[in-house]
Amino acid sequence: MMAETRLSVRVDNTIKKQAEAVFAALGMNLSTGINVYLAQVARSRAIPFTPALDGDPLERRMREAVAAKVSAAAAAGAPVALFDDERQRPYLEYPDGSRVYELN
Repeated sequence: MMAETRLSVRVDNTIKKQAEAVFAALGMNLSTGINVYLAQVARSRAIPFTPALDGDPLERRMREAVAAKVSAAAAAGAPVALFDDERQRPYLEYPDGSRVYELN
């Protein structure tokens, strides 16, 4: 038998209800959903998403500038240099969606 402990957290009521709806659609209750989340954090030793500072105006402007350059390059038929976080490697993405990971 696994030792268990009770966890008490404060959460916005609207967020709780929205999370319950998501977990219910996945066939689990809130407690099970939170346990799945915590197990993933423990297993990967990381938060399973990338936290971002969306409210930071400089960060937002930088993202918008990069997106504009990527769009302009793709419209011109040029490949765009990007970074694959999952593979931890740079690659070129062509307008047709193909990717080339071997960069010389």
